[in-house]
Amino acid sequence: MNVLPTQMVNVADFAATPGSATAPAHVDDIARFRQTFADAAPANVNQTQAVAPVPQELSASIKAVLNQFDSLNGQASRLGQLANAMRSSGRDLAPSQIIDMTMRCQEMVFQAEMTSNVANRSSDGVQQLFRQQS
Repeated sequence: MNVLPTQMVNVADFAATPGSATAPAHVDDIARFRQTFADAAPANVNQTQAVAPVPQELSASIKAVLNQFDSLNGQASRLGQLANAMRSSGRDLAPSQIIDMTMRCQEMVFQAEMTSNVANRSSDGVQQLFRQQS
């Protein structure tokens, strides 16, 4: 799979941390989203039916998935800090340090691939449920 640098997204930019300097959504963006959402609604659905409110608390399974993403983000940040510390030390790395860093990076890649696999399979399952209901 070839990914262009312009297609890559930094997941850390989406972190909802208090006090972060993220810009709020623009009014035009919200209007376009609402229009696109309204256009995507099936024509045969009665829009006047009451919709059950969505609970504000996240389910345990959603929290587990989000915790896994947070864990991956934290691990990537720690690896970045460790790499910066090694680079700024100004001396050559010992072979054991290179092997240790390589092992930690491979472990994080493995966990990211597993998380991606679970997310893709979950998404496929949800899509299948929607197809069966329509």
